[in-house]
Formats: sequence, structure tokens, C-alpha cells
Amino acid sequence: MPELPEVETVRRGLAPHIEGRRIVDFTLNRADLRFPFPKGFKKRMSGAQI
Repeated sequence: MPELPEVETVRRGLAPHIEGRRIVDFTLNRADLRFPFPKGFKKRMSGAQI
């Protein structure tokens, strides 16, 4: 698992490119990676604004 400073560095790098945009589609490659995603997660996230 990455350390918090590393996660923050990635967040700052991505923010200017994705903030304010909408999630159109995405793929859950490993839905069981840490905790199972709740039922309907993909449907709820589709169209959400970042």
C-alpha cells in the first residue's frame, strides 16, 4: 500500500486534468482488491462529477 505523501503527489498531479470532469465509464478490474464494492457501485459512479 502506498504511503500518504505518495498518494498526495499523485493526487496533485492528476487534479488539474480531472477536477470538474464527469465519470463517463470505467472498468473495475479487481473489485475484490481490498473491500468488495457495494452493489450498484458502477451505476452510482457513472455520471458523477470529480
